Amino acid sequence: MNTPPADTHQPSCRDLVGALAQNDRRAAYAALALGATTAAEVAEQAGLRPSAAAMALRKLVEVDIARYDHGERTYTLLDETFRLAVRAEVRVAGRAGGDGAGSYFRRGRLTSIPGDRDVRSRVLDVVKDSFEPGTPYPEAKINAICGEWFDDWVTLRRALVDEGVLHRSETGAIYERA
Repeated sequence: MNTPPADTHQPSCRDLVGALAQNDRRAAYAALALGATTAAEVAEQAGLRPSAAAMALRKLVEVDIARYDHGERTYTLLDETFRLAVRAEVRVAGRAGGDGAGSYFRRGRLTSIPGDRDVRSRVLDVVKDSFEPGTPYPEAKINAICGEWFDDWVTLRRALVDEGVLHRSETGAIYERA
């Protein structure tokens, strides 16, 4: 099964819908789903000009709907992208109409850290999935991951530690998911 690279930030449902809102991109996606693997095959199966097919494929790769293999010069769909986006959406918005956490995310990033303890806990729960349980992380890696979520990565890191999501070693150099 083809899955998105682990080091990239997953697109949101909104990102995926936006990427497929354009007709050429939907046609390129459909051609890939039906077995096309090259830009020429996509253009032919989708009835697109080669340049339009290439532009549509670039966008599908950009949002992790597809992957391009430079050596083989082929495209493949990433099977897990939609499932992962929906799972993240459910975590952010909640299953029954939202739990307050969703309003703190925009385009897959935090806009601010909630003051309300319950909502903050749900927001930090979403961020927590960026860290593998039992894996020690140096502070620089924690800072990089927090920076992917929020511009003020220091405040986010502190909130993760203060709320018990991450444990910091006595030296302060190593962190681990609680």
